[in-house]
Amino acid sequence: MKKILLFLLFNCFYTLQFAQTSDAERYSQKLEKENIDSKRIPLLDSLARAYSLFNPAKGILTAQEAYNLAHKTNSKIEELHALGFMANSYNNIGNYNQALEMFLKQEVLAEKANIPASIASALMNIGIIYTQQSDYKKALPYYLKSDSIIKANKLIKIEYNSFQNLGDLYDRLNKNDSALLYYNKAFQIASKENNSEYLGGSYIGLGNCLIKLKDYQKGKEFYRLALNKLRFAKDDDLYCEGALNLANVHLIENQKDSALKLAWEIYHLAEKDSFPTRLKDACIFLSNIHKISGRYDSALYYKEREIIIQAKTNSQEKVKAFQYKTFNEEIRQAELAEIKRKEAGERSKQLQLMLIGIFIPIFFLLTLFLSKRKIHIKAIKTLGIISLLLLFEYLTLLLHPFVVSITNHTPIFELLIFVSIAALLIPTHHRVEHWLIEKLTIHHKPNDASIHIKQSHIKVKKPLS
Repeated sequence: MKKILLFLLFNCFYTLQFAQTSDAERYSQKLEKENIDSKRIPLLDSLARAYSLFNPAKGILTAQEAYNLAHKTNSKIEELHALGFMANSYNNIGNYNQALEMFLKQEVLAEKANIPASIASALMNIGIIYTQQSDYKKALPYYLKSDSIIKANKLIKIEYNSFQNLGDLYDRLNKNDSALLYYNKAFQIASKENNSEYLGGSYIGLGNCLIKLKDYQKGKEFYRLALNKLRFAKDDDLYCEGALNLANVHLIENQKDSALKLAWEIYHLAEKDSFPTRLKDACIFLSNIHKISGRYDSALYYKEREIIIQAKTNSQEKVKAFQYKTFNEEIRQAELAEIKRKEAGERSKQLQLMLIGIFIPIFFLLTLFLSKRKIHIKAIKTLGIISLLLLFEYLTLLLHPFVVSITNHTPIFELLIFVSIAALLIPTHHRVEHWLIEKLTIHHKPNDASIHIKQSHIKVKKPLS
């Protein structure tokens, strides 16, 4: 029986809902009016989430813009959100390699920022990507590591997801005891929260384990409970899965009428909701059951329907493959534009530093020139002090990128280094300042000869007798 129940935790517990075009338009309009970076980031996040399902290419470009702004403002949480949105969009178009790359990047960032919830979420999502590609052995270590972080940090909000995903993986690996253990844990949480969708997923998982143990009666009971909960939760996709599992059990027990009734229900529901995979599964089942019952015309009809659906799916895959090329080109152009923007910013910064470096000696020479003219001594002193301040601050400005690179943006190390530099520069600054002021104002001090001459002209008065 096919089991594809997966719970992806994108963007640090952001609940992804089916986005509407009107939402995207609304957020776009708000973005056009907003110029402050810190306020633009959440709007970009919302727009990326809206795009992620109906226009993944725009979703990724928007999330990339949000990530760049978050990185610029050093907002780690917002960076994690943006990476999650990008991963979600890549996953929705089936580009699992890129989705995996985003989640791995998210994990590294979350570890550096020491955010346990984000680390656990990223690890779980990496496991899910591997599960979607049927690489179960690679998925398991990530699920287990995520689960250990959840336990250590008591992250109760995502315990259910961890248990359900582990149950699903062990189910796929045919390790029934382990699958049953984790499905039971998930069921306990779902029961406590009285969450219909969670309960539906747990019932399907438990039903799968019981059917493998050939406990058909109890397995069918759990499937029926799952269908009731999922009908209430309006989760038609998972409902189709549970119904198909139950139909297969009916067929095993030779209850063909019950199996046929469920298969027709799946067929019409999948057709209504446009679930091609579920529709194809229903056609395969219906063709098989009609063939067993000797109704070859009906069996042929559903076989033809299956072929048509498969052909349509293949055609859509070809269209998607073409869209991938366009999409990848859009991403490449966006990345090139971002590189050019960064290079332009770097060039602007270098140009400013060069102009400041040219301005400081010119300003000093101007001060030196004015010091030899008849200008008030206070003005000369002020200009001299400004020259020195500019020089020493310029040295600090030049040293800053080097200090940041060797400390890897660690604030305490940056502080210690700059304090040490200041301890050296301040005394040097004071000594150089006194020396420079002395040299600049030497022309404004009266020399000894002039004092002597002035004194020789003073008429000495004799004391009165």
